[in-house]
Amino acid sequence: MTDMTNRLPSRELQEHLWVFPMDYPIKLIGLAGAELHQAVHDIIVKHFPDFDTNSMTVTPSRTGKYHSITAQLRFEEVEQVHAIYADLAACPLIKTAL
Repeated sequence: MTDMTNRLPSRELQEHLWVFPMDYPIKLIGLAGAELHQAVHDIIVKHFPDFDTNSMTVTPSRTGKYHSITAQLRFEEVEQVHAIYADLAACPLIKTAL
């Protein structure tokens, strides 16, 4: 899990257990709105140009203040994981990435 308040990925990722290529769902949480959706779209497409962003699922919080966005990504190497999480951590609209 990555807590975006400190803007650094957790080092408890157990990277030695990863086998590439791997399919991995990422879940992002931020304030509801078109800006969040566009930011997530831009970051994912930057790292996965062929990704179909229509496959992302968006779930509003009970109050509707936050949205959870889930995307299934296919990582080919560990550097992709680090690169996308670095961009997600740098985005002020994303509060948490799991």
